[in-house]
Amino acid sequence: MRGYRWRVVTVLFVMAVALYVDRVNISVAAPSLARELGLGPAALGMVFSAFLIGYASGLVPGGYLADRIGPRRLLAVSGLFWGITTASVACIPRSASVAPAALIAARFLLGLCEACAFPTFNRAIANWMLPGERARASGWLHCGAGMGGALTPPLIVSVITMWSWRAAFLLSGLFTCLVALWWYRSTTDYPADHARVSAGERALITGGRECGTRPEQPDTAWYRRALRSPEAWLLCASEFAFGVAGFVFATWFYTYFVQVRGAGATHSAWFSALPYLAIAVGAPLGGMLSDRGMRAFGAPWGRRLVPLVSISLSGIALAIAPGILDNGVSAAVFAAAAGLLYVAAPSFWSTLIDVTRRGTGVLGGAMNASNYLGSALATALLPFLVVRTGWTVGLQLASLAAFVSGLLWLGINGSRRIDGDPES
Repeated sequence: MRGYRWRVVTVLFVMAVALYVDRVNISVAAPSLARELGLGPAALGMVFSAFLIGYASGLVPGGYLADRIGPRRLLAVSGLFWGITTASVACIPRSASVAPAALIAARFLLGLCEACAFPTFNRAIANWMLPGERARASGWLHCGAGMGGALTPPLIVSVITMWSWRAAFLLSGLFTCLVALWWYRSTTDYPADHARVSAGERALITGGRECGTRPEQPDTAWYRRALRSPEAWLLCASEFAFGVAGFVFATWFYTYFVQVRGAGATHSAWFSALPYLAIAVGAPLGGMLSDRGMRAFGAPWGRRLVPLVSISLSGIALAIAPGILDNGVSAAVFAAAAGLLYVAAPSFWSTLIDVTRRGTGVLGGAMNASNYLGSALATALLPFLVVRTGWTVGLQLASLAAFVSGLLWLGINGSRRIDGDPES
């Protein structure tokens, strides 16, 4: 990987790590934080929910802003804000009347600021990367998210042990602010505007177009075409089912191994890191396979094959894992399911760019919101399913969603562009 565009991907990779450090840190610090601030389970549940509400609220507006003002300023400003918001948690006073509201506000703002991240990441990839590199670049960003999710628990535990939970939030926030400043200093919205991009690389990226040419902004006609586009609807529908299949790893995984399988807190913590490690391996592999598929087969099968196969295999693993008696083996199969699921993630985001360069951000926000909605609904419904079917069957039902998500790719064709112009 050569060329300045891959340095842009490197900075985005670190930004994705920071994104998940600030997202996951509270789940590790929660026992210490709740004990000091006097928070009960109900108050802590509201704190966790506040992030999800803020995140859901900001996805489509964040993608819209990425298209309108560009990735450089938006990601720098939002990164600084979510870093400062994370650090501010360390300053919450020990007050039963103030602490819950302050924490809820901080987590809501964190979700709101972080919501623009992945749509903006994709806007940057659309601006900087060649069509045959986009899935690989997206895979590395999902790898960064997986690494952040896997490394945060042991790192935060170490900081809390040495200093305090407040120090953990301060350091997390400082790390994010430094990365946001690094992003702003290292990049521009378009390669033609960057002094360190050679003339040869500019010509390669723009593919014969005038250097610095920006795609037109989405207008009313674009939104009408988007609403009639089968690709837009199918990508969102597949992401919804993807979120239903993946909710286990995001919410109930640790609780399931501690309370249901009796694995113990320490073992369950390490088991909880395994899916993130699998995601860190699976996502870049999926990006590489997706780009190779495009070179070998073109659209639609070049993008379609990877999610069709990998999500279906993930569904098989999800169906098997809850029924395995050995905790370690079950956790490994669950991790394989997570890794296989995220092998498909770069295909979603790169196909979205294939479909539209004009509205990459706003459509990416809608697609990501569909994923979140599926995950949120599945998370809320699982307790009711467990009462009626038990944990094993309840979790196995997620495998059906994986098969639906994969099969929907039979209808997705990235060559049917919403923009109405050839690949640019």
